[in-house]
Amino acid sequence: MKYIDFLNKFKDSGIIDLSNIRTIFPDFNSRRLYEWQKSGKIKKVSNGYYIFADKKLLENDVNLIANKLYEPSYLSLEYALNYYSLIPEAVFVKTSISPKKTTKRETAVGNFSYRSVKENLFFGYTLKGEENSRFKIAEPEKALLDFLYLRADIKNLADIESLRINKERYREIINEEKLNTYLKQFDSKTLNKKIEILKDYILNFKEYIEQKL
Repeated sequence: MKYIDFLNKFKDSGIIDLSNIRTIFPDFNSRRLYEWQKSGKIKKVSNGYYIFADKKLLENDVNLIANKLYEPSYLSLEYALNYYSLIPEAVFVKTSISPKKTTKRETAVGNFSYRSVKENLFFGYTLKGEENSRFKIAEPEKALLDFLYLRADIKNLADIESLRINKERYREIINEEKLNTYLKQFDSKTLNKKIEILKDYILNFKEYIEQKL
């Protein structure tokens, strides 16, 4: 197989999946990938996944890679909260949710972390990004729930305050009806209490400030 044929077929792909290559080119010899790596045409991201060496990866491309490296999964937790401008801290590890076991992936294009949840909690995500780099990410309501559900260290008002959640942004994008509907599916008294504290904090923020003065 000639490299030019490979290039023409996958040049618009955010990430090249070996299984997709073999679907399109059934007789493909995987040794070509090793040769193209040595010649500097492609780079290995992880077992079975590659990118073109000269491709400038955008944020959406890396997000798609996060989805592809560990399927099924969707971006959530700290990354999604920052993506929606709900928390101010920059996040350097792409954090995701998966019904498979908790794991990490350290690659040439970034570090990726995956947290495990039960199958019935693998929901509440949407597609973002452009054509050829559309990725799965939690809806803002689900990102909040995933985060608080998995963070056992967050227990009280002081812990909620320490997150520095953007209250104006929260009011702008969080659908309370959807949040409540998703919350019921977790069936967790602990999470219910955390959300109660969070809502009270958001709605009565001025009162909390006055109490501190």
